[in-house]
Amino acid sequence: MFATPNFRAMGAALATLAAMSGTLAQTPPVGADMQFDVLGPIQEATLDNCSNALCGGTIKVNGHRIVIPANTIVILPGMALTWKELFTLAPATYLAAGSSGLALADVPAPLAAYEAHLIGNQVGDTYIAGLVNIAQHSLNAGSGLINYIDYATGELRVGGKLVRDGNGVPRNALDAAQPGTRIRLNDPVGRYGRKMAGDPRFAVDADSPTVRSVTGYPMCVPRVAPTAQASDPACPEGNRPKNPDGLHNANFTMPDPAAVQPGHVPDPRIMAPFEVGDSVTYSGTLVSDAGPQGPYASGSTYIAAHTFVANVAIYTAPFTDPAYVAIDVALLGNGGVTEPGALEATMRTRFEGFTTDPSRNIRLYGVDVAPDGSTSERDWGVVSVDPGAPTGAQKGRWRFRPPCTGLVASVNFCFGPLDENTFLPATREVRAVVEGAWTPSSSVPQPSGIVAGQYHAPIGEYLFQEGLPGGAPPAIAFATMPFLARGGYSSATGVVATGPLNPWPGSGGVPSTCTAPTADAGASVTVLSGATGSLKGTASGSGSLTVLWTPPKGFTLSPSATVLTPSFTAPAVTATNTYLFTLAVTGCGGQTATSAVAVTVTPAQQNVPFINPIAPVSVASGATATLTAVPATSPNKLTYSWTQTGGPTQSFQTSGAGASLQVSHVVPIGQTTADVLSYTVVATDSVTGAKSRPVTGTASFTPAADVERITVAEYRVAKQRLDITAVSSVANAKVVLTLQPYKTTNGKVFDPASVGNTLTNNGGGNYTITIVGVPQPGPGEGLVVKSNLGGESPPTPLTRIR
Repeated sequence: MFATPNFRAMGAALATLAAMSGTLAQTPPVGADMQFDVLGPIQEATLDNCSNALCGGTIKVNGHRIVIPANTIVILPGMALTWKELFTLAPATYLAAGSSGLALADVPAPLAAYEAHLIGNQVGDTYIAGLVNIAQHSLNAGSGLINYIDYATGELRVGGKLVRDGNGVPRNALDAAQPGTRIRLNDPVGRYGRKMAGDPRFAVDADSPTVRSVTGYPMCVPRVAPTAQASDPACPEGNRPKNPDGLHNANFTMPDPAAVQPGHVPDPRIMAPFEVGDSVTYSGTLVSDAGPQGPYASGSTYIAAHTFVANVAIYTAPFTDPAYVAIDVALLGNGGVTEPGALEATMRTRFEGFTTDPSRNIRLYGVDVAPDGSTSERDWGVVSVDPGAPTGAQKGRWRFRPPCTGLVASVNFCFGPLDENTFLPATREVRAVVEGAWTPSSSVPQPSGIVAGQYHAPIGEYLFQEGLPGGAPPAIAFATMPFLARGGYSSATGVVATGPLNPWPGSGGVPSTCTAPTADAGASVTVLSGATGSLKGTASGSGSLTVLWTPPKGFTLSPSATVLTPSFTAPAVTATNTYLFTLAVTGCGGQTATSAVAVTVTPAQQNVPFINPIAPVSVASGATATLTAVPATSPNKLTYSWTQTGGPTQSFQTSGAGASLQVSHVVPIGQTTADVLSYTVVATDSVTGAKSRPVTGTASFTPAADVERITVAEYRVAKQRLDITAVSSVANAKVVLTLQPYKTTNGKVFDPASVGNTLTNNGGGNYTITIVGVPQPGPGEGLVVKSNLGGESPPTPLTRIR
């Protein structure tokens, strides 16, 4: 989800300035940088003359001319794009003129002003942006009841007269006198309904639903009218059950998918349709029937929506998959000051949203990016979900507001960082996960195309160090944001920022290669009363690292609190107690990262085994996967009992006294998705008979790659038409072949994805594609097709030119 941008880096003061000695100067010292935060309509926008997709330019907002560095990734309401892509993806009218169509100075002028929010530093007399967000108006929103749906075109009306029948049930009838606001989903791929061509820069998010219920359930506009004779199987009427009065339920729970017969509804794996009478909120761009340019004409405009949310509470059955989650608020502190009397920004870090499964906790991850574009997940903590009445308030809502150290599950349960520095270095995106419903190795889309169980979105707002009243605004330390200082974040089209912002928004040029520190306090520990336990922290980062553990009162760490793996003696307890230890790692630039670990101390007579989490395993089809149960601590011998709890039924064997499980599984030929098998293990103490809590591990078996071959590759010069015929060793409707980029006669690389590079599956493993208006492949250049199963054809030059 790319929420409507709303950065506010220089928020209101959090405290009254205490009396301080010395004087403050509003003008910074010579050579000092100073932060700026500019928000307003785009007056002018230019693009530098460069040959790659990462060049920068300039922008003029509120009279300020601001430099947009190369390698900038701009955040829009539903996606991220490079600065150059704002121009190359502009509507045809502006593309031909070499302009973006976003600036008031563009010819013709856009129908409505577009807003830019820029945060950066003034370096000397030059404004250089660090963070850039663009929307038509970031805070614009509409709301009302859906009063009409044109199923033939996919257009909706909101806020007009709601026509009802004699029983008060809404009817899909348009009142010409009060028709309501025209709305079309800006959905070029047809994820949530009909394919609706609009400005691709302001389209819906096709991965993390921006078209959904308030609880996060993905929703859609049916492609046909919901009659008994016709129905849209991808958006079935049956996924919106009615009550006895004939009204669609606005609050209901989907059944367990295991109990849903094929072809029956409601089915939680399929989207739910919007209905006439639904209360909705929406955001988008104002568009004319004649195009994106002005002038404005009443009656010929509509909203091309990138966000469309119904106030419908759709839930999924407890502890069943798929479950859905959404992020509504993502606010991250990124450095502040803590001197007495100064202003503090970072204490307001928080994340909020909804989920369809209130029975499971939500775990948050920062999504770190490496300079090569690869990503990794950094655990930020876990929060419980409001169960609703009678013990809660808003069913499905979750609020993660650190610092939080709760250890007992409750309506307000929250366990995570002890201070805001745990979230540093700042990431560009955050991911919310329904616990147990998603792992990076199990990203299997539902029939709707949505990867359930998770939701990722850019950080909506960063809080930076604030200035003191009367003093110069301090410079923003963009070097602490790796996705700006090292690159690696990618646009929606897959263009990866290959390095730091250039020019760098700070004096002294590009920051040195400072890799911010990370801290990991390790897995939870269970130890017997009076026994010796050990902590297993890890740390990373460039330069010299300083380590400091903060133990609970009464604990002493040996040999000291400044080593990563100290030991301790557990206190004598008569009942199970849980304690929190915090690890702080300080590295280059004085940056600090923290992590916390829970240590559970149990009475000797209640020696309950504890099994550490089992890391997921992924192997190829036909290979053997091994899952191993590793006890945290136990003085007695343990026995293990394994049970398959998910995926296709498959026999397995155990070894090592039952601690390890081995399983081999063959994915059916032609299947395009991995089979995920889950197994749950319980450990039993051989002396006391006490049993551990069940722990589940997953083994993913990826399908074998197929074999592709191009049999015909013909180019017709006069028509600039490329005809390709290919075959695959696997004949299956789910096997997709795509034509890869190739070198043209002028030596440049052309990517056919820009005009459509998916081959038509003709059945029997045969594929064809015809694309017109494309450049001729160079002499001897090999054309290649790739399969979603991993197969790739050998390079094949043109077989015929005519």
